[in-house]
Amino acid sequence: MYRQIVGYRDFHADVSFNFQLNRWLPYLPETELRQAAAEIGDFGDWKRVMWRCAERAEQDSRWAEAGFYYRAAEFFLLNSDPDKMRAYEKFRENHARVSWDVDYERVEVPYPGGFLPALVIEPEGALLDTLVVHGGFDSFAEELIHQFAPIAKCGFRVIFFEGPGQGYPLKVLGMHMTPDWEKPVGAVLDHFELQECSLMGISLGGCLATRAAAKEPRVKRVIADDVLEDFFGCLASRLGKRQARVLQTLLDLGANALVNRAMGKGAAKDPVVGWAVDHGLHVSGTASPFEYMQWGRRMNTRGISHELRQDYLLLGARDDHLVPLEQFYSQARTLVNVRSFSSRLFTASDHAGSHCHIGNQELVNRVITEWLLLMLDGDRKELN
Repeated sequence: MYRQIVGYRDFHADVSFNFQLNRWLPYLPETELRQAAAEIGDFGDWKRVMWRCAERAEQDSRWAEAGFYYRAAEFFLLNSDPDKMRAYEKFRENHARVSWDVDYERVEVPYPGGFLPALVIEPEGALLDTLVVHGGFDSFAEELIHQFAPIAKCGFRVIFFEGPGQGYPLKVLGMHMTPDWEKPVGAVLDHFELQECSLMGISLGGCLATRAAAKEPRVKRVIADDVLEDFFGCLASRLGKRQARVLQTLLDLGANALVNRAMGKGAAKDPVVGWAVDHGLHVSGTASPFEYMQWGRRMNTRGISHELRQDYLLLGARDDHLVPLEQFYSQARTLVNVRSFSSRLFTASDHAGSHCHIGNQELVNRVITEWLLLMLDGDRKELN
C-alpha cells in the first residue's frame, strides 16, 4: 500500500539510482530497498536485483510491492530489452490485484489511433472543481493516483490521464508524444463534457500543461509540478556548458551525423544519458539522436508563456538534479499576462527539494489544495 513518506533517504551514492529508490519508497519496504541498494553498481545490477525482489514479493502474494518492484526494474531497461514490456505488463497485472484504499474508475477517452486511458476519483462531498492531471517523460497514471488522491477529499474530482508518448498509449498503442498538448487535454475535456477545469502536469508535464493552457481556454487554473521550461536545456545540462553550446551549434547547422556521433559518445560516458536518449527516441517516435534533439527543442514554453491568462501555480525544487534551477526563475519571468501568479520553491528543509518533491508528497498536496481553494474562493467573490 501507499505510505506518506517524509524525508529524502541516502540509499545510494549515485544520484540517479538514489532518486529512483526514493521515488518508490512510498510503496516498498525501506529495509529491502537498503539491502537492494547495497547490491547495485550499474544498470545490469539494477534489473537483476529489482526483478528478484519482484518475484519474491509475488511468491509472498505481496501484490502491491511486486508491482512496484517490476515498475522499478522497468524504468532503466532499454527498449531493446524484451523484459521491458514484460515488466510493464507485470506492473499493471499486480497493480490490478490490489484492493487499494483509493476508489477509482477506469475510463477510455476516444483519441486518434485508439484511446487515452483515464483514472477518475470522485470527490468526497460537494464537487468544487475538476483537476485534470498528467505525467511527463516517464510516469504511469497508476503511480500518480496514489500520490494525489488526498486532493479528492477536499471536493475535487481528479482525472488522471495518459497522453501520447506516455504509459499505455505509447507502449501498447504506439502513440508518440506531441508538443501540441492541447490536443490530448482537449480530448479529455470533451469526453467528460467539462467547460472548465484546473490542469496539473508532473515533471515534463509542467511544460506540457503550460503549452496546453496557452491554447485551451477551458483550462482556468494551471499547476506546473514542477517547473520544466526547456526540455532540451535539461538534456544539455548533463553534457556541461561547453558541450551543450557545441551541440546547439551542430543542431543549428543541421549536422546530423556529428550530432549522432556526439550523443553516442555522451551515452558511452554517462549511462543515464544513454537511457534518456533511448527512452526519448521511443517517446518521440524519432529515428536518431539528431531528430530527437530537434524534437526536444520544441518542448519549451518560451514562445507561448505570454499567451496564458489563467491562474498559475509554479512549483520548483532547489536541489533538482534534472531541471536547472534557473528555469524556475525564467519561467516565472515569462508568465507576464497570467490572471494571477503564485510560486513555491521547495528546499531540503521542506524534505521536498528533489525533483517532483520526492520526500514530502503530503506537503505538496497541501500546497496545491490550499492554492486551488484560494483561487476558487476568489472566483466566487468576484461573482458576488
